[in-house]
Amino acid sequence: MGAHSKPSKQSRPVAYPISPPNGPPVHAAQPEKSSWRFTHSFGSRTDENRGSSHYQATRKNKVQETSKPASENSLRILTAVIAGMKHWSQLKDRIPHLVEIFATLDSAVTLGQHGAKNFLMRDGKDVIQCVFYENEQALPRLIRGQVHRCVGNYDCRRDLLTCVSVRPGQPSELPNAPDAVKVCDTEMRVLLQSFSEV
Repeated sequence: MGAHSKPSKQSRPVAYPISPPNGPPVHAAQPEKSSWRFTHSFGSRTDENRGSSHYQATRKNKVQETSKPASENSLRILTAVIAGMKHWSQLKDRIPHLVEIFATLDSAVTLGQHGAKNFLMRDGKDVIQCVFYENEQALPRLIRGQVHRCVGNYDCRRDLLTCVSVRPGQPSELPNAPDAVKVCDTEMRVLLQSFSEV
């Protein structure tokens, strides 16, 4: 019997895992919610919170320092009026972008070659010919005289906006559209200036 009591004493510490002193209990098989979340095994809870907020602040500064330069050739969506879209399209090879315009439907939608849907959009005195191909989504019902949001690629040689998205303008976004145009125009001027300095 002495032989049986000896192994049970030796196996007893193995049956109960030891938690670190003053630390949170160890939880097994819990997935991390964020790959950036780190916790301290030792120390009080206030130390953990202080360390975590310090880490987040440090990480935020590093992200700002290592962010990509503004002159990188990543695709942008440029909110513009029709005249601005035509102007900035001259820089398409240097600043790749799609355009977003808010304009009024100025014609009926007509069928073109290869299932194209053609229509005219107007803002003020400027008019642009638009085309939409129904590949994965259908063109919604467009109402003449209503403001629509069109996103697409402007071809200056053909004076044509090939739309990838067309929908009625939302009442919440229409008042902000002129401000978005101004911000995009300023950003494009800054980019153009950075190119001329290089």
